[in-house]
Amino acid sequence: SMDKRILELRQQIDDLDEEIIQLLKKRMSISKEVGKLKEELHIPVEDKTRENAIIDRLTQQAGRNLSEEQLIRIFAAVFSSSKKVQQ
Repeated sequence: SMDKRILELRQQIDDLDEEIIQLLKKRMSISKEVGKLKEELHIPVEDKTRENAIIDRLTQQAGRNLSEEQLIRIFAAVFSSSKKVQQ
């Protein structure tokens, strides 16, 4: 059978995944609100300046367990999803 330590660590990962999902849902909800305002104000959905500013801020958080490249890949997917809900 699987080592108890692995099972305990996997449980921690599962719990974190749940937290990540809740945070992503919250982020998407706010993105949707931004989308409504952009529509109202006739502002384009895509804002590369804002995306780049977020990436710059986030990559400062990069470290041993999360490279700059990984962060950029993850957030590129998040941005893409956010733009979809804003359309």
